[in-house]
Amino acid sequence: MNNKPILTLLLATALLLSNLAVPTVAAETQHKDKGIYGSVNLTKAEYRAIETSGEMHDQFQRRGLRQNDRELDEWLQEIGNRLVPETTDSYQEYRFYLIRDPSPNAFALPDGQIYVHTGLICRLENEAQLAFLLAHEINHVAGHHGILAYRSYKKKAVLGNLIGILGALAGGWGEVGGYLMNYGLATSVFGYSRDLEQEADVKGYALMLDAGYDVREMPALFEILGEDFEGLNPRMGGKWSTHPDLILRGQYTAALAAETAEERLAGLSLGSDDFRNRVRPLALETVRDYILSDYPKTALELAKNLIEEDPEYAAGWVAQGHSYIALGATSEYSVEVQLTKKEKKARVKLRSKLTREELRAQAEMSPQAKANIEHNYAEAEKSYRVALELDKAAVEAHAGLGEIYLRREMYRESARELVAYIRLRPDAPDKSIVMDDLRQIAQILKSESGE
Repeated sequence: MNNKPILTLLLATALLLSNLAVPTVAAETQHKDKGIYGSVNLTKAEYRAIETSGEMHDQFQRRGLRQNDRELDEWLQEIGNRLVPETTDSYQEYRFYLIRDPSPNAFALPDGQIYVHTGLICRLENEAQLAFLLAHEINHVAGHHGILAYRSYKKKAVLGNLIGILGALAGGWGEVGGYLMNYGLATSVFGYSRDLEQEADVKGYALMLDAGYDVREMPALFEILGEDFEGLNPRMGGKWSTHPDLILRGQYTAALAAETAEERLAGLSLGSDDFRNRVRPLALETVRDYILSDYPKTALELAKNLIEEDPEYAAGWVAQGHSYIALGATSEYSVEVQLTKKEKKARVKLRSKLTREELRAQAEMSPQAKANIEHNYAEAEKSYRVALELDKAAVEAHAGLGEIYLRREMYRESARELVAYIRLRPDAPDKSIVMDDLRQIAQILKSESGE
């Protein structure tokens, strides 16, 4: 999965612009650190930003970024509708969608489109936490934060030059590059000032209260976002995980909840009881995405959470097996040694320079690494066996066992499991890869027998 065509360049643009000393252009009733929650008249250029927001949805769809699930979309819209205030302008229409991306993020576009990453929603514990997330993004729209960001950074000549550079680097990015002429869109993804983010949190508290959601769940969201299983803090960038400080946000939202009258708290709810059942399939997909993105510890923690929720969930055990294989020579524990900031940066830099195969080869040289490999493969094998005991239809467990045995040079055992996998799933998407492995095993066994 590759989300770089749109989101990465949006973020790159925002990063470049955040370092520019561009003077603020004040609106007639605007304080530079506050949103405007009444009606805001737009210039022609700002109307273009709204039109561009609408076009972004189609771009996300065409580029495979949308998590297309009509039932989930309707559910998300239903929750959002409980929270939205009365719109002040005709160009605002609140719509809620999921983006297939494992990073812990969410963002709102100026026209009212609100997107939640699958990597964030699948880690939430209940509907009240999701409601706070949506309420925060709703206030970015209601406060016209995207439009105000555009007004603050509308030095078009400088911005145009930057977009031209980015377009050249992207190989003639063309039509999408033009969309970034609206700085407000980039800021929507990357994040606003500390004051506007706090404003959205505080006003989100009010929307939650009015909708009947338990505001005591607000700080828990920041605790979830603060989890760093890879030891590379922050694991994946996004305004929800980096801006402003998560500890501070947890503190002032906890203070808001503590100040709420007891009689008001008594009538609040965590939301529907089936929240985790709804997001469980997304969590499975996100485990795969973390593995593909080379974040195996995060994948393992998410898989363990699925099993803790339901020990008889065979797919969760399969996901745990895949995660253990992905760990390879790495310890499953969050932090093997305490790293300084400098050492963390060096580790991130190394990861960016070497391929996954090079990193694995480098890591597997030490005795500790070899012990980790054996431990992880043993745990993966156990996980796959449990999955098959719970559900014989969990055929991916056979493929996982086949991979483990192949890496251990247990060729006959590997062939048995891989053949079982193909027989049970003849239309498997990785069938060609499995057949190549079986041919390789056949040649090895033939060579060993002296034929």
